[in-house]
Amino acid sequence: MSYPTITCDTGCQNDVPVVSFDECNPVVDFSEVDKIYLTAINNPLADWTDAAEWATRIDNSGTDASDIRELWVSGELPEPERTSTEIDNERDVWSPMKFTLPAVIFENNLTNYDFIRQLQCGGEYLMWYSSGENMYGGTDGIEVNIKASAIITKGAKEANTLPLEITWDAKHNPERITNPLI
Repeated sequence: MSYPTITCDTGCQNDVPVVSFDECNPVVDFSEVDKIYLTAINNPLADWTDAAEWATRIDNSGTDASDIRELWVSGELPEPERTSTEIDNERDVWSPMKFTLPAVIFENNLTNYDFIRQLQCGGEYLMWYSSGENMYGGTDGIEVNIKASAIITKGAKEANTLPLEITWDAKHNPERITNPLI
């Protein structure tokens, strides 16, 4: 079960969240970030669990601001950066987490190259991403900034790639569901 909104306790005494383990049939999540979904800011989904809505919104060549681009990538989500600050009475508080999702597009055709060039203008986007059987981002998506490049590598047998560095700040990791697109 995933909670759409995490509610943090406000006092000093906190309840311990529920956990689940299975001795004989552990659930292990294998995969990398394999797809990134981008749309213009202010264009969230109505229900991100609805495969039919995704089908009407994913369009890699459409011109509507609500179109969602589906990027095939190889990426990861490493541990986010955050800082602990000691305040009065020897209490510690944590800063919001800064997430960085590095991903690479290997399909380096002219359309994708120009997509990277357009991202270099800057701006914010809404993003969802998938990793194997899971999708992340919630109905509202994640507001992100993207640094994009086109790399020409050294070596005749090395692939020239289109790397992305996607960043956002949040208090929690994004909401997760079973990927409705698989």
